[in-house]
Amino acid sequence: MHEISPQSAEAALRHAEISQKHGESIETVGKILQGQEGASADVGQVIEERGQWIQEHAQASKEYAKLAQINKAASTEAYVMATSEHGKAVEEHVAAVKAYLAVAQENLEQRRAEQVEHRILIEHEQA
Repeated sequence: MHEISPQSAEAALRHAEISQKHGESIETVGKILQGQEGASADVGQVIEERGQWIQEHAQASKEYAKLAQINKAASTEAYVMATSEHGKAVEEHVAAVKAYLAVAQENLEQRRAEQVEHRILIEHEQA
């Protein structure tokens, strides 16, 4: 039976730890957005949840990576599970970033519209 190299198992463990930190950061961004008004607050809740899911998948990936390191007989299966959980964490990360970008775009468009309205008012007052 094929065994996963110690280097591959260690890399999977490092990736899981990085994903866990990303999940913590995303959860924090979600909490910050919840303090905003309007759609940002709603999306903040979604982003916070995605951050928590990232951390859950990262923790599972970490556990499988550790198993791959200590159980050579099951290292291939454990490594596959570690990478599968890491993939799920990455999917959640992408979804959180997309949600954040949508809110950022909406806020940017709103500010641009407010600037145009402000310029029109100034021009009208000067005329």
